[in-house]
Amino acid sequence: MRTVRTLLALLLSLPLFPSSDARAGDVAVAVEDAIRLAVENNLDLQVQTFSPAITEAGIRGARGIYDTRLTALLDHRENDAQVAPGSATADRQRFFDFDAGVQRLVPTGGTASVSVNNAWFADSQGTSFSRYANPQLSFSFTQPVLQGWGREVTERGITLAQDSADVSLADWRQKAESTASAASSRFYDLYKARENLETRRASLAVARRIHQENEARVKAGVLASFQLLDSELGVLSRETDLLASERARREAADGLGVFLQRKEPGEIVPVVGPVAERIDTTEEAAIAVALRKRPELVRARIGVHSGEFSEKVSRNLALPSLSLAGTVGVTGLGKSYGEGFEDMASGKYPNWSVALNFSFPMGNSSALAELDANRLKAGQARVALRSVEESVALEVRTALRALETRYRQIEVARKGVAVAGVRFESYEKRQKLGLATTKDLLDAESQLVAAKEGLVGALADYQVAVTEFYRSTGELLDRHNMGVDGKSIASKARKGTR
Repeated sequence: MRTVRTLLALLLSLPLFPSSDARAGDVAVAVEDAIRLAVENNLDLQVQTFSPAITEAGIRGARGIYDTRLTALLDHRENDAQVAPGSATADRQRFFDFDAGVQRLVPTGGTASVSVNNAWFADSQGTSFSRYANPQLSFSFTQPVLQGWGREVTERGITLAQDSADVSLADWRQKAESTASAASSRFYDLYKARENLETRRASLAVARRIHQENEARVKAGVLASFQLLDSELGVLSRETDLLASERARREAADGLGVFLQRKEPGEIVPVVGPVAERIDTTEEAAIAVALRKRPELVRARIGVHSGEFSEKVSRNLALPSLSLAGTVGVTGLGKSYGEGFEDMASGKYPNWSVALNFSFPMGNSSALAELDANRLKAGQARVALRSVEESVALEVRTALRALETRYRQIEVARKGVAVAGVRFESYEKRQKLGLATTKDLLDAESQLVAAKEGLVGALADYQVAVTEFYRSTGELLDRHNMGVDGKSIASKARKGTR
């Protein structure tokens, strides 16, 4: 029996687990650094980063409606034909035509164009008209006056592309705030895991000390030997708890490292400052900030704008098509190109035309159906906006309640640690006097461990509640000085593809 006890004492004195103190190569990281690294490196957020760049390209494409269009035509034809039926004489005709022009859309929906037609003709008849050049310069403008009139209708593709870009930026910001919140939660999970590991190490040391004291008292004959089994079980139980705590620390560290996409060797060591002060705000003020800044509401308002804009455009497109077209030009004629252009430049032979073009599909079913659909979509977007506003207000109220509860829990947890510490000391004295058993003492020590872990959890949970509150109001990125705009996000996405 004595040999078994000696071996057990030697085993209990050996260090079974490495220290969790910061080792060489470990990196001290504050929560602000963790959030910054998450927003910069997290792969899920990087996927979202491409959307603003894609929609920005869509805006440039939509603005292409104002690109000037250059047209050109080169046409050469030859034709051999009899002068008269049965005649052996053939008339050989040659045509050469080179036309060029530019055309551009204007914001009112009209189209302006300038064209130069350069025609040349020759035949084999040998008359004064057998060879001539016929250049022509013309200016044209076509303007819709009902359907298609106005800048809003003309630039509807640009407007909707800009709305799409704003939505993608709001989606990115929402994802970034969620990523920052998750980074904070993972950071404090690691903080709790490391602190709890230290608490469990200290608990194991206390259990070993109690067991060694029991051995000495049993040898001295002042303690019943069965209590030695209680202390031995206490050591084994705490070794099991320590193994679980070590695993929890490693998993938390690994999870945070992967989330931050940290490739450097060494483990992250959370650096936690003093407890943040209680946030001084009111429910009304917090909700007002959230209604102004939350990305979900930004997206919903853009949806209302897009829906109402599309309804307005559809109302115009349901009108009859009526357009005014006008052309003014000048023509020249000469035996050569030079004479023809000189004649055209003199302006002796102007020409012009004015026309009205009208069309309207009987029933107009397609346009009216589109108008009705867009009207319904606009109404749907307005209802969705009200729903998101209520959800955001509820989130803010929930976050405020959690903030207040977590703050109060810190003081309760501190008192719990103090009471549990006094209780453990009392049981330790009573156990030495024989007024309490080893099991009573170990139970008191377990309650002290639970109280310490509760305090660590309360401190971490309050910090997480602060982060969640600022996420609920849409201020989380701003609080960490991480304001972004669409251009910088799009630029980051393009760099990733080069």
